[in-house]
Amino acid sequence: MTSAWRFVGGRPSPETIDVEAALTAVRAPAGATVWIDIEGADPDTLARIDAAAGLGEFLLEDLIEGTSNAGRRTKLQQHGDLFHVAVRDCSVLDGRRLAEREVDLLFGPGWLVSVRHVDPGGPGGPGGPVDADPFPIDDVRRRLAAQCAHERGLDEGFVLWAFLDVVTDRYLAITDAIDERLDEAETRLLDDGPADTATPRELFDTGRMLTSFRHQVIPLREVVGALLRREDPAIGDPAILHFRDVYDHLLGISELVESQRDVLAGLRDVHLTVVSNQMNRSMQQLAAWGAILIVATLITGVLGMNFRDAPDLPWHIGFAAALGVIALFTLPIYLFFRRKRWL
Repeated sequence: MTSAWRFVGGRPSPETIDVEAALTAVRAPAGATVWIDIEGADPDTLARIDAAAGLGEFLLEDLIEGTSNAGRRTKLQQHGDLFHVAVRDCSVLDGRRLAEREVDLLFGPGWLVSVRHVDPGGPGGPGGPVDADPFPIDDVRRRLAAQCAHERGLDEGFVLWAFLDVVTDRYLAITDAIDERLDEAETRLLDDGPADTATPRELFDTGRMLTSFRHQVIPLREVVGALLRREDPAIGDPAILHFRDVYDHLLGISELVESQRDVLAGLRDVHLTVVSNQMNRSMQQLAAWGAILIVATLITGVLGMNFRDAPDLPWHIGFAAALGVIALFTLPIYLFFRRKRWL
Protein backbone atom coordinates (compact mmCIF):
# COMPACT_ATOMS: atom_id res chain seq x y z
CA MET A 1 0.00 0.00 0.00
CA THR A 2 1.39 3.38 -1.05
CA SER A 3 0.21 6.82 0.11
CA ALA A 4 1.48 10.33 -0.53
CA TRP A 5 1.09 13.75 1.10
CA ARG A 6 2.25 17.26 0.34
CA PHE A 7 3.08 19.88 2.97
CA VAL A 8 2.46 23.44 1.79
CA GLY A 9 3.43 26.46 3.84
CA GLY A 10 0.48 28.22 5.48
CA ARG A 11 -1.87 25.21 5.38
CA PRO A 12 -2.84 23.71 8.75
CA SER A 13 -2.74 20.09 7.56
CA PRO A 14 -0.97 18.03 4.89
CA GLU A 15 -2.64 17.57 1.52
CA THR A 16 -3.26 14.03 0.25
CA ILE A 17 -2.06 13.57 -3.34
CA ASP A 18 -1.72 10.65 -5.71
CA VAL A 19 1.55 8.81 -6.20
CA GLU A 20 2.13 10.13 -9.72
CA ALA A 21 1.91 13.72 -8.53
CA ALA A 22 4.29 12.91 -5.70
CA LEU A 23 6.78 11.32 -8.11
CA THR A 24 6.60 14.42 -10.29
CA ALA A 25 7.41 16.55 -7.24
CA VAL A 26 10.38 14.27 -6.47
CA ARG A 27 11.76 14.80 -9.97
CA ALA A 28 11.32 18.60 -9.77
CA PRO A 29 10.64 20.01 -6.25
CA ALA A 30 8.26 22.99 -6.43
CA GLY A 31 8.59 24.66 -3.03
CA ALA A 32 6.55 22.09 -1.08
CA THR A 33 7.61 18.97 0.79
CA VAL A 34 6.33 15.64 -0.49
CA TRP A 35 6.12 12.45 1.59
CA ILE A 36 5.59 9.04 -0.01
CA ASP A 37 4.89 6.16 2.37
CA ILE A 38 5.19 2.53 1.23
CA GLU A 39 3.99 -0.33 3.41
CA GLY A 40 6.16 -3.30 2.51
CA ALA A 41 8.95 -3.42 -0.04
CA ASP A 42 6.94 -3.18 -3.27
CA PRO A 43 9.46 -3.68 -6.11
CA ASP A 44 7.26 -1.96 -8.70
CA THR A 45 6.75 1.18 -6.63
CA LEU A 46 10.43 1.27 -5.68
CA ALA A 47 11.37 0.97 -9.35
CA ARG A 48 9.22 4.02 -10.11
CA ILE A 49 10.86 5.94 -7.29
CA ASP A 50 14.24 4.85 -8.64
CA ALA A 51 13.33 6.28 -12.03
CA ALA A 52 12.25 9.55 -10.41
CA ALA A 53 15.03 10.04 -7.83
CA GLY A 54 17.87 7.93 -9.21
CA LEU A 55 18.36 5.60 -6.24
CA GLY A 56 20.94 3.41 -7.87
CA GLU A 57 21.28 -0.35 -8.11
CA PHE A 58 22.79 -0.99 -4.67
CA LEU A 59 20.40 1.25 -2.75
CA LEU A 60 17.41 -0.26 -4.55
CA GLU A 61 18.63 -3.73 -3.65
CA ASP A 62 18.98 -2.72 0.02
CA LEU A 63 15.41 -1.44 0.06
CA ILE A 64 13.98 -4.62 -1.44
CA GLU A 65 16.00 -6.91 0.84
CA GLY A 66 15.41 -4.86 3.98
CA THR A 67 12.97 -7.42 5.40
CA SER A 68 15.28 -10.41 5.08
CA ASN A 69 18.40 -8.59 6.29
CA ALA A 70 17.58 -8.82 10.01
CA GLY A 71 21.16 -8.25 11.13
CA ARG A 72 21.55 -4.81 9.59
CA ARG A 73 22.00 -1.96 12.02
CA THR A 74 20.73 1.61 11.94
CA LYS A 75 22.80 3.75 9.62
CA LEU A 76 22.93 7.03 7.70
CA GLN A 77 24.38 6.99 4.19
CA GLN A 78 24.65 9.59 1.47
CA HIS A 79 24.06 8.66 -2.15
CA GLY A 80 24.74 11.69 -4.26
CA ASP A 81 22.10 14.31 -3.49
CA LEU A 82 19.92 12.00 -1.43
CA PHE A 83 20.33 10.44 2.00
CA HIS A 84 19.30 7.03 3.30
CA VAL A 85 18.49 6.26 6.93
CA ALA A 86 17.87 2.58 7.72
CA VAL A 87 16.41 2.56 11.23
CA ARG A 88 15.48 -0.54 13.22
CA ASP A 89 12.07 -0.28 14.83
CA CYS A 90 11.77 -2.55 17.90
CA SER A 91 8.97 -3.81 20.08
CA VAL A 92 8.43 -6.56 22.66
CA LEU A 93 6.15 -9.44 21.69
CA ASP A 94 4.60 -11.74 24.30
CA GLY A 95 6.72 -10.01 26.93
CA ARG A 96 9.72 -12.12 25.93
CA ARG A 97 10.79 -11.62 22.29
CA LEU A 98 12.32 -8.49 20.81
CA ALA A 99 10.74 -8.01 17.40
CA GLU A 100 12.75 -5.93 14.95
CA ARG A 101 11.72 -4.53 11.60
CA GLU A 102 13.44 -2.11 9.29
CA VAL A 103 12.12 1.30 8.29
CA ASP A 104 14.01 2.84 5.35
CA LEU A 105 13.86 6.60 4.97
CA LEU A 106 15.08 8.18 1.73
CA PHE A 107 15.10 11.94 1.52
CA GLY A 108 16.39 14.76 -0.57
CA PRO A 109 15.57 18.46 -0.98
CA GLY A 110 11.79 18.73 -0.73
CA TRP A 111 10.85 15.05 -0.52
CA LEU A 112 11.02 11.93 1.65
CA VAL A 113 10.14 8.31 0.91
CA SER A 114 9.47 5.89 3.78
CA VAL A 115 9.51 2.12 3.28
CA ARG A 116 8.02 0.20 6.21
CA HIS A 117 9.00 -3.46 6.26
CA VAL A 118 7.05 -6.07 8.21
CA ASP A 119 8.46 -8.26 10.96
CA PRO A 120 10.06 -11.28 9.20
CA GLY A 121 9.68 -13.42 12.31
CA GLY A 122 6.03 -12.65 13.01
CA PRO A 123 2.74 -13.27 11.26
CA GLY A 124 3.54 -10.51 8.82
CA GLY A 125 6.58 -12.34 7.53
CA PRO A 126 6.65 -15.22 5.06
CA GLY A 127 3.45 -17.17 5.48
CA GLY A 128 1.45 -14.49 7.30
CA PRO A 129 -0.66 -11.58 6.04
CA VAL A 130 -0.49 -9.17 9.01
CA ASP A 131 2.47 -7.80 10.98
CA ALA A 132 2.37 -8.88 14.62
CA ASP A 133 3.15 -5.37 15.83
CA PRO A 134 2.96 -2.92 12.91
CA PHE A 135 4.78 0.35 12.92
CA PRO A 136 2.43 3.09 14.27
CA ILE A 137 2.32 5.25 11.17
CA ASP A 138 -0.68 7.13 12.59
CA ASP A 139 1.57 8.53 15.32
CA VAL A 140 3.86 9.94 12.63
CA ARG A 141 0.92 11.60 10.90
CA ARG A 142 -0.33 13.12 14.17
CA ARG A 143 3.08 14.61 14.88
CA LEU A 144 3.27 16.12 11.42
CA ALA A 145 -0.28 17.46 11.64
CA ALA A 146 0.60 19.13 14.95
CA GLN A 147 3.68 20.71 13.39
CA CYS A 148 1.66 22.02 10.44
CA ALA A 149 -0.36 24.09 12.91
CA HIS A 150 2.80 25.76 14.28
CA GLU A 151 5.25 25.94 11.37
CA ARG A 152 4.87 27.97 8.20
CA GLY A 153 6.50 25.28 6.13
CA LEU A 154 7.72 21.77 6.79
CA ASP A 155 10.83 20.47 5.08
CA GLU A 156 11.85 16.82 4.81
CA GLY A 157 13.62 17.15 8.16
CA PHE A 158 10.29 17.32 9.98
CA VAL A 159 9.06 14.10 8.34
CA LEU A 160 12.34 12.41 9.24
CA TRP A 161 12.08 13.72 12.80
CA ALA A 162 8.51 12.38 13.15
CA PHE A 163 9.67 8.85 12.27
CA LEU A 164 12.71 8.94 14.55
CA ASP A 165 10.68 10.41 17.40
CA VAL A 166 8.12 7.59 17.15
CA VAL A 167 10.92 4.99 17.09
CA THR A 168 12.48 6.63 20.16
CA ASP A 169 9.17 6.51 22.03
CA ARG A 170 8.91 2.80 21.23
CA TYR A 171 12.43 2.34 22.57
CA LEU A 172 11.28 3.92 25.82
CA ALA A 173 8.42 1.40 26.01
CA ILE A 174 10.98 -1.41 25.63
CA THR A 175 13.02 -0.12 28.56
CA ASP A 176 9.84 -0.13 30.66
CA ALA A 177 9.13 -3.74 29.68
CA ILE A 178 12.69 -4.76 30.58
CA ASP A 179 12.38 -2.97 33.93
CA GLU A 180 9.24 -4.99 34.70
CA ARG A 181 11.02 -8.26 33.88
CA LEU A 182 13.97 -7.32 36.07
CA ASP A 183 11.66 -6.38 38.96
CA GLU A 184 9.82 -9.70 38.68
CA ALA A 185 13.08 -11.64 38.62
CA GLU A 186 14.36 -9.70 41.64
CA THR A 187 11.18 -10.46 43.59
CA ARG A 188 11.49 -14.18 42.94
CA LEU A 189 15.21 -14.24 43.72
CA LEU A 190 14.75 -12.51 47.07
CA ASP A 191 11.89 -14.81 48.06
CA ASP A 192 12.65 -17.15 50.97
CA GLY A 193 11.38 -20.17 49.05
CA PRO A 194 13.46 -22.55 46.95
CA ALA A 195 15.25 -21.19 43.88
CA ASP A 196 13.06 -20.96 40.80
CA THR A 197 14.46 -23.23 38.11
CA ALA A 198 13.04 -20.93 35.40
CA THR A 199 14.94 -17.89 36.66
CA PRO A 200 18.29 -18.65 34.93
CA ARG A 201 16.55 -19.05 31.57
CA GLU A 202 14.58 -15.86 32.07
CA LEU A 203 17.71 -13.92 33.00
CA PHE A 204 19.46 -15.29 29.94
CA ASP A 205 16.56 -14.29 27.66
CA THR A 206 16.45 -10.82 29.21
CA GLY A 207 20.20 -10.42 28.73
CA ARG A 208 19.97 -11.45 25.10
CA MET A 209 17.06 -9.04 24.54
CA LEU A 210 18.98 -6.24 26.23
CA THR A 211 22.07 -6.87 24.11
CA SER A 212 20.06 -6.85 20.86
CA PHE A 213 18.24 -3.71 21.95
CA ARG A 214 21.50 -1.95 22.79
CA HIS A 215 22.79 -2.70 19.29
CA GLN A 216 19.90 -0.63 17.93
CA VAL A 217 19.94 2.29 20.39
CA ILE A 218 23.59 3.25 20.03
CA PRO A 219 23.62 3.47 16.19
CA LEU A 220 20.41 5.51 16.17
CA ARG A 221 22.00 7.95 18.59
CA GLU A 222 24.95 8.27 16.21
CA VAL A 223 22.63 8.87 13.27
CA VAL A 224 20.78 11.65 15.07
CA GLY A 225 24.13 13.12 16.13
CA ALA A 226 25.23 13.18 12.48
CA LEU A 227 22.01 14.99 11.52
CA LEU A 228 22.66 17.55 14.24
CA ARG A 229 26.09 18.13 12.68
CA ARG A 230 24.29 19.16 9.48
CA GLU A 231 25.22 16.15 7.35
CA ASP A 232 22.22 17.21 5.25
CA PRO A 233 22.41 20.99 4.86
CA ALA A 234 18.87 21.08 3.44
CA ILE A 235 17.36 20.39 6.87
CA GLY A 236 16.32 23.69 8.40
CA ASP A 237 16.94 25.05 11.89
CA PRO A 238 13.38 24.35 13.20
CA ALA A 239 13.80 20.64 12.44
CA ILE A 240 17.28 20.62 14.00
CA LEU A 241 15.75 21.81 17.28
CA HIS A 242 13.43 18.79 17.25
CA PHE A 243 16.34 16.45 16.53
CA ARG A 244 18.10 17.74 19.65
CA ASP A 245 15.13 16.59 21.73
CA VAL A 246 15.31 13.14 20.13
CA TYR A 247 19.05 13.01 20.79
CA ASP A 248 18.53 13.82 24.47
CA HIS A 249 15.97 11.02 24.76
CA LEU A 250 18.34 8.57 23.09
CA LEU A 251 21.09 9.57 25.51
CA GLY A 252 18.76 8.82 28.41
CA ILE A 253 17.76 5.48 26.89
CA SER A 254 21.38 4.42 26.34
CA GLU A 255 22.24 5.31 29.94
CA LEU A 256 19.20 3.38 31.16
CA VAL A 257 20.23 0.35 29.09
CA GLU A 258 23.68 0.40 30.66
CA SER A 259 22.16 0.58 34.15
CA GLN A 260 19.83 -2.30 33.29
CA ARG A 261 22.80 -4.37 32.19
CA ASP A 262 24.42 -3.71 35.56
CA VAL A 263 21.21 -4.71 37.36
CA LEU A 264 21.01 -7.88 35.27
CA ALA A 265 24.60 -8.78 36.12
CA GLY A 266 23.79 -8.23 39.80
CA LEU A 267 20.71 -10.47 39.56
CA ARG A 268 22.80 -13.22 38.02
CA ASP A 269 25.23 -12.97 40.93
CA VAL A 270 22.32 -13.02 43.38
CA HIS A 271 20.91 -16.14 41.74
CA LEU A 272 24.26 -17.90 42.00
CA THR A 273 24.48 -16.84 45.65
CA VAL A 274 20.97 -18.14 46.41
CA VAL A 275 21.69 -21.48 44.77
CA SER A 276 25.02 -21.72 46.60
CA ASN A 277 23.37 -20.92 49.93
CA GLN A 278 20.69 -23.54 49.37
CA MET A 279 23.35 -26.10 48.49
CA ASN A 280 25.30 -25.21 51.62
CA ARG A 281 22.11 -25.59 53.65
CA SER A 282 21.59 -29.08 52.25
CA MET A 283 25.20 -30.00 52.94
CA GLN A 284 24.86 -28.76 56.51
CA GLN A 285 21.80 -30.94 57.07
CA LEU A 286 23.53 -33.98 55.60
CA ALA A 287 26.61 -33.37 57.74
CA ALA A 288 24.53 -32.93 60.93
CA TRP A 289 22.49 -36.10 60.40
CA GLY A 290 25.66 -37.95 59.47
CA ALA A 291 27.34 -36.91 62.74
CA ILE A 292 24.26 -38.06 64.72
CA LEU A 293 23.87 -41.36 62.95
CA ILE A 294 27.53 -42.26 63.02
CA VAL A 295 27.42 -42.38 66.87
CA ALA A 296 24.35 -44.61 66.81
CA THR A 297 25.98 -46.77 64.14
CA LEU A 298 29.12 -47.13 66.25
CA ILE A 299 27.18 -48.21 69.36
CA THR A 300 24.89 -50.63 67.52
CA GLY A 301 27.85 -52.01 65.65
CA VAL A 302 29.70 -52.86 68.84
CA LEU A 303 26.66 -54.23 70.64
CA GLY A 304 25.60 -56.20 67.62
CA MET A 305 28.81 -58.22 67.39
CA ASN A 306 28.23 -61.99 67.39
CA PHE A 307 30.27 -63.29 70.39
CA ARG A 308 29.30 -65.26 73.49
CA ASP A 309 30.05 -62.71 76.21
CA ALA A 310 28.15 -59.79 74.70
CA PRO A 311 27.13 -57.59 77.68
CA ASP A 312 23.49 -57.15 76.59
CA LEU A 313 22.68 -60.81 75.88
CA PRO A 314 21.87 -62.04 79.45
CA TRP A 315 20.10 -58.78 80.22
CA HIS A 316 16.34 -58.74 79.70
CA ILE A 317 16.51 -54.93 79.41
CA GLY A 318 19.66 -54.99 77.26
CA PHE A 319 17.89 -53.66 74.14
CA ALA A 320 16.34 -50.77 76.08
CA ALA A 321 19.70 -50.01 77.66
CA ALA A 322 21.33 -49.91 74.24
CA LEU A 323 18.68 -47.43 73.02
CA GLY A 324 19.26 -45.34 76.14
CA VAL A 325 23.00 -45.21 75.49
CA ILE A 326 22.35 -44.15 71.88
CA ALA A 327 19.95 -41.40 72.99
CA LEU A 328 22.40 -40.30 75.69
CA PHE A 329 25.12 -39.64 73.14
CA THR A 330 23.09 -38.51 70.12
CA LEU A 331 20.62 -36.14 71.81
CA PRO A 332 23.30 -33.56 72.79
CA ILE A 333 24.65 -33.64 69.24
CA TYR A 334 21.17 -33.08 67.83
CA LEU A 335 20.57 -30.16 70.20
CA PHE A 336 23.94 -28.69 69.28
CA PHE A 337 23.14 -28.66 65.55
CA ARG A 338 19.65 -27.33 66.22
CA ARG A 339 21.15 -24.44 68.14
CA LYS A 340 23.45 -23.72 65.17
CA ARG A 341 20.39 -23.94 62.88
CA TRP A 342 21.83 -26.72 60.81
CA LEU A 343 18.68 -28.76 61.42
